[in-house]
Amino acid sequence: TGVASMLAAARAGADVIDCAIDGMSGLTSQPSMGALVGATTGTPFDTGLTLEAIEGLNTYWESVRRLYAPFESGQLSGSADVYLNEIPGGQYTNLLFQTRQLGLEGRWPQVKRAYAQANLLLGDIIKVTPSSKV
Repeated sequence: TGVASMLAAARAGADVIDCAIDGMSGLTSQPSMGALVGATTGTPFDTGLTLEAIEGLNTYWESVRRLYAPFESGQLSGSADVYLNEIPGGQYTNLLFQTRQLGLEGRWPQVKRAYAQANLLLGDIIKVTPSSKV
């Protein structure tokens, strides 16, 4: 859905969209640069990049990501929780990792609700991820 959202933003007139190199994309990160390059090639939204041009970058970042694997949150899929609890992606994965480190993984739903309640107590603060205010 991230790629589709970025394409819809481009069709609606966005000057710039955000994406991440394939090896770092997905889950709570930005959508895949390779998917956007591939989807826009030969269209009015063509990025001017080729899949071959970004292949080396992707290979590099995939290897870097493996080095940091022990620090990954362990999240295996995306979640619509952002709409219920207004937790931006980076905060979501960080909070999930901390919850696991504290042995509270079984209470993850309560932790997310507590985040949402704290947000309201603090005045519904602006967060980094724009979709958290949808």
